Amino acid sequence: MLKVLIIDDEPFISKGLSEKIDWPGLGCEICGIASNGYEGKKLINELNPDIVVSDIVMPGHTGLELAEFVHQNHKDILMILLSGYDEFTFAKEAFKFGVFDYLLKPTVVDEVKIVINNAVKTIEQKRDKEKNYEYLENALQESIPIIEQSLLYDITVKGIVPTQNIKQSIDLTPGKGAVITIEISSDSQDKLSFDIIAKSIKDLLLTKNMEVRFVTHDQYLLVLPSFSLLMPDKVVETRLRDIAENILGYFPFEDRIHVSIGIGGMYASINTLHSSYLQSMKALTQGYFIGKGKIHIYADTSIQHCNNNFSAKLSSFIEKFEEWDLEKIQYEITVLLKELKNTFDRELVLNLSLELLIKLGLIVAKWDKNFTMTIGYQQLEKCKTFDQLLEFMSQTCMKVKKHLYETMNKNNIGVVEQAKRIIEQHYANPDLNAQFIAEQLDVSVSYLSRSFKKNTGENLSNFLTEKRIQVAKKLLATTDLKANEVSIMVGFLDARYFGQVFKKIMRTTPSEYKKCR
Repeated sequence: MLKVLIIDDEPFISKGLSEKIDWPGLGCEICGIASNGYEGKKLINELNPDIVVSDIVMPGHTGLELAEFVHQNHKDILMILLSGYDEFTFAKEAFKFGVFDYLLKPTVVDEVKIVINNAVKTIEQKRDKEKNYEYLENALQESIPIIEQSLLYDITVKGIVPTQNIKQSIDLTPGKGAVITIEISSDSQDKLSFDIIAKSIKDLLLTKNMEVRFVTHDQYLLVLPSFSLLMPDKVVETRLRDIAENILGYFPFEDRIHVSIGIGGMYASINTLHSSYLQSMKALTQGYFIGKGKIHIYADTSIQHCNNNFSAKLSSFIEKFEEWDLEKIQYEITVLLKELKNTFDRELVLNLSLELLIKLGLIVAKWDKNFTMTIGYQQLEKCKTFDQLLEFMSQTCMKVKKHLYETMNKNNIGVVEQAKRIIEQHYANPDLNAQFIAEQLDVSVSYLSRSFKKNTGENLSNFLTEKRIQVAKKLLATTDLKANEVSIMVGFLDARYFGQVFKKIMRTTPSEYKKCR
């Protein structure tokens, strides 16, 4: 049984996790429950659990601090964080400390089971791998070719560099080159034989006097060329391009097979094979944005980063989502995502798309308490190209907007709440009045005024004025702003008129009110 430690300062969360989950059925047992970060850290040292499920925000140490502690001192422990929607960005920060996964509060039993099951599988696979390495070291002399292939896979794909003893027993020196990753897919239902494809490519390259080694990984075939360490880099780059072009040129004859190729940065030892592989995969993701069937070469200068304004634009989209009509939303989501396209960073695009959907879900949840955003990262990953993602996001945003519109307009209260929200956001606009709000809500002024009066017992204009005076009171009491400056900030262009309205409501002038505070 794997040991699980639960850390949360909310007893009903800890109790629910410990009692509602069939831990033995998952191959686990609860070894302890901590009610704060200090106690959690102590139990981690004492109990040495296999899995820690911890809240992010709690007394003592935060979940992020515990994740850093575990990352530095207990690398075999898998950390799972609990977070609320408002802690989404914070939760993402924890992944740099090796956090395995995170769960959103309130937790759902089935989701907890899935994450724990994945954690158990990861631990078991890791332990099996460690046992396997012991076997490999004992069988080196009998199974050199098989071991070499396994080691090349671990070195290249996983970044696991073997022990010095294995290095001395097997010549793994790759020479100079770069990982060439081939992505292969087929229209046919028949399973592709990578062994046959690898042999065909090997025979093809031998006719060009090019020797390579191969590593297979999922739907990818990794080609590891080897050139003399004395060969100039420019010559090596040309040879690598020749290899890729020869491979790409071979496959058009196989009309049911589609191929894209990514070339990583240069390697000159086994210690840099993994970096080259990651770079080749990074280069290959460009096909997501510009199409398949091409050669993509990794280069730092070719990858643009998301500009600093994007976060502000994302926030603006969320803020105005309730106000925009369907046509405007479709236009703005297209503009927003197409700006991300220039990053050529698929992971970034998917993460920001998921963040956008989660925040839209929160907006709808304010109006419809039963609404849940059912779209997750896996559904976004199913979009094989950027254009497919753009279409999916556009359709999803439109569906969410339609649901929001229907919910908000079931009765007059929806219009009233929308009007209040507009006032909350735009009270500083001197042009804000009943006409302005009615145009935003696409209703007549008379209908808006009647609905507002009926459901609040107050005139819309009075509500707006009182909102402005409330904000003005706070500014006068908590800042050094003068009365005429405050008047502008709350939507009064005429400071004298502001003073008259303020005195009528507060029975004192703005200046006198400020002195008393």
